[in-house]
Amino acid sequence: MKKLVLLVILGMVAVGGYCQTRVTNLVYPNSVDLFDLCELSFQLNKSYDNPYDPDVISVIAEFIAPDGSRYAVNGFYYEGYTFKKQKVYEVASPNVKDVGWRVRFTPTQIGIWTFRLTVTDRSGSVQMPASGTRTLSFSCNKIGNGKGFISMANKRFLKRDVVEDGMRQFHSFFPIGPNIAWYGYAYHKGVPCYSEPFGIYEYDRYIDSLDGNANYMRIWISRYQYLSLYGLEFALPGKAHAPVVFFDHTINQKDAAELDHIVAYAKRHDVTIMPCFFHFGDFEKNTSKDVNNPSVWSNNPYHTILGLESPCEFFTDEKAIHITKNLIRYIVSRWGYATNIMAWEFWNEVSNLFDMCDDNELIYQEVRDWHNEMAAYVSEIDPFNHCLTTSMGGIKEHPDLFSILFDDMDFVQQHNYQNIQKAKSTEQFSYLLYKSAIDVHKEYPSKPFFTGEFGFGQTSPAPQYADKDPYGIDLHNSLWSSLFSSSMGPAVFWWWTYIDSKGLFKLYAPILHFCERLPILSESFTAHQTGKEVGKKRLEFPNHIQTYYMINATEDTIYGWSQDTAFAYQSLRRLTDKVAARSEGTKKAGHFVNDGVFDSRGYVYNIHNTSKKPRPSSNNNTILIPVEHVDVGSSYVLKWYNTETGYAYDTSKVHVTHVTSDVFGNKYISISFPSYIRDVQRNVIQNTFGDVAFSLIRVSTPVYKISVKN
Repeated sequence: MKKLVLLVILGMVAVGGYCQTRVTNLVYPNSVDLFDLCELSFQLNKSYDNPYDPDVISVIAEFIAPDGSRYAVNGFYYEGYTFKKQKVYEVASPNVKDVGWRVRFTPTQIGIWTFRLTVTDRSGSVQMPASGTRTLSFSCNKIGNGKGFISMANKRFLKRDVVEDGMRQFHSFFPIGPNIAWYGYAYHKGVPCYSEPFGIYEYDRYIDSLDGNANYMRIWISRYQYLSLYGLEFALPGKAHAPVVFFDHTINQKDAAELDHIVAYAKRHDVTIMPCFFHFGDFEKNTSKDVNNPSVWSNNPYHTILGLESPCEFFTDEKAIHITKNLIRYIVSRWGYATNIMAWEFWNEVSNLFDMCDDNELIYQEVRDWHNEMAAYVSEIDPFNHCLTTSMGGIKEHPDLFSILFDDMDFVQQHNYQNIQKAKSTEQFSYLLYKSAIDVHKEYPSKPFFTGEFGFGQTSPAPQYADKDPYGIDLHNSLWSSLFSSSMGPAVFWWWTYIDSKGLFKLYAPILHFCERLPILSESFTAHQTGKEVGKKRLEFPNHIQTYYMINATEDTIYGWSQDTAFAYQSLRRLTDKVAARSEGTKKAGHFVNDGVFDSRGYVYNIHNTSKKPRPSSNNNTILIPVEHVDVGSSYVLKWYNTETGYAYDTSKVHVTHVTSDVFGNKYISISFPSYIRDVQRNVIQNTFGDVAFSLIRVSTPVYKISVKN
């Protein structure tokens, strides 16, 4: 354990006038490891009506790095909580002895750091230590391995500052994981409450499941009945009284303490987080009969306390903007230290508010201006420059807004839902995700893209696809196809309860292992697929092998994924014709509808029964990948990767392939789907999903003298 330094300061030198402010009980570590938390805790001798408003009280620590760089970090008011599990419920208790102020900082350089505190209130400013006195300092220690902050690598991908085997370097970072937006809750005697395992214990369980399988999750911090910093906080079971409302001069310190735990626990398990600040549901009018639903405009304190008449005023009202900036300032101050915060997300599907606004064209500009103002503000107060983003439902939902919303964001987000329960049998979500990424890249060619949510359509009380696809075949296919859409990571699935209940966290592990071995990819990578589009949502692939891949501008590096088309989810599903026909009111076997059922004899339900597995869809394993800028005869080293592990097949062998041309002069890299997976001679598929990932790296060494280190 690092030694803590305790300073009891009885007074501070005032700057700009007489002031009685004093800092006492300052505690900080005398040494911190690189990328680890350096936390200052202290007391102020004054209390404030609104400790969350910097116009009332501002605490800033300036840290000076060994090389002279300066980092200004905002302090924050803090109330400690302790947690324990009682039966199935989290019990949170305030720790009255742990109340005061904190500054959280993460050192990014080895050596001696110095720092100074400045406290400003309406009576003036004071500094500690005062000018001319000794400095406050701590040392940052060298480490053998560690992971630092995530940032933009280029216009397509992210990178992460790491130390590996004692060497400081940047690695590629692909966010891989699902949405886990909230913990569960239920109703007890008409009052919303929490269900097993509740709160931090539910997140612990999810994070444990992510460990080794994924490196990312997205959470919401504005859902009143779940994890939230402002708004309504509902009572636990048996305490049916009016909820407490947190807003402006109050912050939900219990939920903030929960988030402290979640962020720290996730870091220990190598899981990064993207917190989302606001959700459209908390601002929309309640059109349902659910009178207990707290997440509506009628319960929103921007309406009930501040007095805004319309949700759209949130983006323009000066007082609302001031309160919002204070909230965001608190978030950045308290959790900005965390190297596992991947990005700050301002809104979840902000465009879903617009049905309540009179003038869409006007609100588009107002929403854009709000985002630009908030982005500029966060850039001022976040010394670690976390990425910024927001989200919409899709590019086609509000194209005029989509074209301007992300101008000041670091990366673009789109959400994509398709109801596969009603989809035509030829439609594939794997292709729809790929196609949407291509469309967005055309709109924003200079920014990375991310599908922050995707799902197969859900119905209440539980998603029907949970029973229609118990082994996650469509999830597996969609993750791999979206990875090679030149997005900054595979699409992020919604619902996590489906993944959890079916034990599907393991589907992420192969992609994680595959991506961990990728270098930082250049922004010149573009996405392609080998099919011919014969409809808006349908492709035909040569030899019935679908291939999605991305290739850089010099065409010397290609990464991709191939699959026998028989293993596309819509090809695998078999309908019980009688049920489907009755549902559609016709004697003919129709498409799958919500009350249809699968034939339990099919591969979807019998994935481990090899006799149910589809046969190869053709007797030809050839895959042709077009190239333009390399000469015929150029050589590539080919590696095949197991999509159930993410690791390379045949690591002891070197596969070499060449560029060929057809009679028309078109040039291709010709590769053959490995026969140990797709054995067309024996007419069998050897693995679960009928697929394989691959890499192609061009080499100049003579073909038969190549040595490859795996």
